[in-house]
Amino acid sequence: MNKLATFMRATYIGRALIPIGLILMVVSIFVFRAVDHTSDFKKVEAVVSRLEPAEEEYTDNEGQHHDATDTVYMKYTVDGREYEEEYGVFSGYKVGEKKTISYNPLNPTEIAQPTGIWLPIVMLGGGAVLFAGGIISLIRAAKKQKALKKQEEEW
Repeated sequence: MNKLATFMRATYIGRALIPIGLILMVVSIFVFRAVDHTSDFKKVEAVVSRLEPAEEEYTDNEGQHHDATDTVYMKYTVDGREYEEEYGVFSGYKVGEKKTISYNPLNPTEIAQPTGIWLPIVMLGGGAVLFAGGIISLIRAAKKQKALKKQEEEW
């Protein structure tokens, strides 16, 4: 077997992990920016004003039960003016239920669902671990190749 084929076979894990790790880290930056865009939003107490059925409850082919979902509309007041906006599709909300929501102070009709910073952090950490694992894998493969070459020369 030629040396290139042997090297390629020995390094395939590292060659796969490094780009996957890099892609995950880059995507985490975009996810962080999406989460961060609501950092200037202000909080206000809102009331679920109405629900419109989005999907009925069902059981899928694998036996997994899925609850019914509704498009949730929230009513809230900013600077004495009342707004009613679509909040998203959820299950378990009741009309009249109070929730704290975030709205854009520059455009109070823009409301945001609660988001967490954990997803981009986990993605960044996972990408870094995969990237480091790929580097370690390449180093081990190179050491193994060197040891095999040394052993071959001794014969």
